[in-house]
Amino acid sequence: MLYVYAITADHTAEAERFLPPEGILPGISVAQLPAAALGEPALADCSLAVLASAVPENVFGQEPLRAHLADATWSRACVLAHQHVVSALLPVATVLPLKFCTLFASPVSVAKALLARREELEASVARLRGAREWGVKLFLDPAPRTARTAEPIGAGAGLAFFRRKKEEQEARAAAEAALDHCVSLSHQRLAAGARAAVANPLQPPELHGQAATMALNGAYLVATEDDAAWRASLAELERAHAHLGARYVLTGPWAPYHFTGGGLV
Repeated sequence: MLYVYAITADHTAEAERFLPPEGILPGISVAQLPAAALGEPALADCSLAVLASAVPENVFGQEPLRAHLADATWSRACVLAHQHVVSALLPVATVLPLKFCTLFASPVSVAKALLARREELEASVARLRGAREWGVKLFLDPAPRTARTAEPIGAGAGLAFFRRKKEEQEARAAAEAALDHCVSLSHQRLAAGARAAVANPLQPPELHGQAATMALNGAYLVATEDDAAWRASLAELERAHAHLGARYVLTGPWAPYHFTGGGLV
């Protein structure tokens, strides 16, 4: 069986040197297999390659794999190993990452999949060439609680009470509008400096582990030559919205997981 991590293109001469010594499992090596060498004559002129490992069927066969994936510790270790292999060639190739546990019976089956998706994959390479994915999570810290003022008494107390309630409602509405504007403007600005952008579903606190509320979970495909300007835009957003309790968490650069298209299977 072949475990395939990614499709690659535009390899520099030193690409092989960047391959990690181990792949999805300890002791499992990683190879870069040119499409032209997979035994399919129609791929003889194809410049794509696959990053793959030969893996045992008693681990990655359908039934054993289902049992292994039920083990959270095993799954986490394998996901991290997968990401490590995918990231290794980012400095020296265009990388189209594939989903975790993309498996094929043989090199011939990989070749058939490449042939069926060749046009789509080559279009993805053209779109992703020279760009990397960055992640931005925007968190909104809860506003500090203000001390409650004493309830008015005496003449006019009722009118003052309702006036204060109205002012509180207006203040809350204004604060919510400011936060909504912060979120939409942040995504618009960051997307404007990227080739492509996507707003992912927001994560619950038990997943992101923050005390604050997640308001944006964005992914941005940024050309390498635009990295500095794009990150400057992010820093400007941080300064502009600090008074709202907005915190931006930048992750990456990653292989372009959100922008590769349909993959191989």
